[in-house]
Amino acid sequence: MSTDGYRNIILIGGSGSLGSVLLQSLLSEPKFNVTVLTRESSKARSSIPSTAKVITVPDSYPQEELVKAFVGQDAVVNAITSFSVAEQLRFIDAAIKAGVKRYVPSEYGLDNNTPKAQELAPVFKEKGLVQEYLRGKESSGLTWTAIACGMWIGWSLRNNFLGFNYANRTVTFTNDGTGYFSTTTLNNTALALNRILLNPSTTANQIVFTSDFATNQKELVETIERLTGDKWQRKSIDTKEVIPSLKSAWENGEALAGYGLINIGFTEGSYSGYFEPTRQIRNKELGLPDKTIDEVVKEALGEVGHAGF
Repeated sequence: MSTDGYRNIILIGGSGSLGSVLLQSLLSEPKFNVTVLTRESSKARSSIPSTAKVITVPDSYPQEELVKAFVGQDAVVNAITSFSVAEQLRFIDAAIKAGVKRYVPSEYGLDNNTPKAQELAPVFKEKGLVQEYLRGKESSGLTWTAIACGMWIGWSLRNNFLGFNYANRTVTFTNDGTGYFSTTTLNNTALALNRILLNPSTTANQIVFTSDFATNQKELVETIERLTGDKWQRKSIDTKEVIPSLKSAWENGEALAGYGLINIGFTEGSYSGYFEPTRQIRNKELGLPDKTIDEVVKEALGEVGHAGF
């Protein structure tokens, strides 16, 4: 392992479904000094482990407060929610002023740099613009690494994503359900972050693609049925009809339509969420444990409380 690893890490969004996993992973690495940045209105501060330092700032994230919080930090890791990713520009500017070495944006999905993905969903476009902004700031001395990990199966089963409604044992295929997407467990995503921060020279100013394996909705539901003996109901949506409808709903302020577009971005299969054919997968380089679809689905079933898992 390289000796140029970072020590002082500040995490934004450390109480969310992703951020809490990243936080536990960062705290598990003895070489890291971990700080969590929270807003004054946050009710989750009490859930942050005492082994992490906490800095609280006003909800508006004043620039001077961010710079003060970032001074002395080697890396800023952002895990804010998808619909707030555009706010990252102020964090990037503050990181530059504070002399931070590395910025890890709130990415954790597909490749948001493709025009097709950006045209589909506003969130993909905003994430792509954040990367573009970071590229434009490389001359400042701030480096960046974006982690593209595909989708998390366990998280999706818990949150009715990827077309899966666990409570009703119903899956809604995007078209015929055979669109492939890459997938990484939350734990491997968090471990990838640790390894990047411990050996940052090999990942400066680039997207790091991870994938435990690629799958599709049809294969996933068949795996669940095989492992549980349950029978799931199958439905489907036609993207030619649904995409225009969801875009219109989003423009009218319906937040759920945004999730619908993100779901299609992964499950349709051609919106840059399937890494294996064209992207370099970095799992082995980062030393991530191998995962099989059966192992991951069993873990996911355990997360939703399915009997026997």
